[in-house]
Amino acid sequence: MPAPGSLDPLLEVLGAVDQGQSLLDGEALEQRFALTKGQAVIHHYRLGKERLDYVSFEGVDTVQSHDPGASNTLWFQHVAIVVSDMQRAAEQLMPLVAPISEAPQWLPNGVAAWKFRNAAGHAMELLWFPPDQGHSRWHQDDRPLFQGLDHTAIAISDSDRSLLFYGVDLGLQLRYASLNQGPEQERLDRVINPKVAIHGLSGSAPFGVEFLRYLSPSPLQPTSAALPPQHALYAQILVKAAAAGSGRLLCDPDGHHLWISS
Repeated sequence: MPAPGSLDPLLEVLGAVDQGQSLLDGEALEQRFALTKGQAVIHHYRLGKERLDYVSFEGVDTVQSHDPGASNTLWFQHVAIVVSDMQRAAEQLMPLVAPISEAPQWLPNGVAAWKFRNAAGHAMELLWFPPDQGHSRWHQDDRPLFQGLDHTAIAISDSDRSLLFYGVDLGLQLRYASLNQGPEQERLDRVINPKVAIHGLSGSAPFGVEFLRYLSPSPLQPTSAALPPQHALYAQILVKAAAAGSGRLLCDPDGHHLWISS
């Protein structure tokens, strides 16, 4: 639950377009967040062609903040923003955020990445793709500095179990898989000697979900199931999946929350 206005400077620099607010209370609040009192204000933004919401609550008991832990903590989740110039983008954001990565990292596959936490504590990542990597939409002419959202990444404990949930139950398709390790990944995550099994899935839209299965060091508790909605680290993945119905709040095998909409 971000403090009012705490994300405004970052959203302005990102070029996010304010698309108004929605207010939830009563039955709608219980359905979306499993809360029986108070109300939720959902602030809608568009970055590129993708939607990004943040939520603040009124009349709901506050929750003491926790140390978010390292990237291999199972409640870890970030949203990845594609940029056309990594160094310039990172320099613009550095005064507004708390870095996770030591500095932007150029990975062995040619992709550049930089992870940080915003003023509300949410983890985010900047990504830059070389011409032979990433979706074609990231390589069009006249690209803005901050282009849009590529995926949300979640720490998981079991790749097969998560692939079954997202691939079979929700009907998403596996798009890529890799094993990330080495000094660049260590500086990116600030985790000692990381070895990360990566799987990326998406539906008909290019925005997807990326699994981060830490083979080394081992995943840490707690899972996202421990996060109440009014906690700053709480997040929902917005999914349109005909096979899963609509207007449903789900949890994946590691407790990450999903809102299934029509």
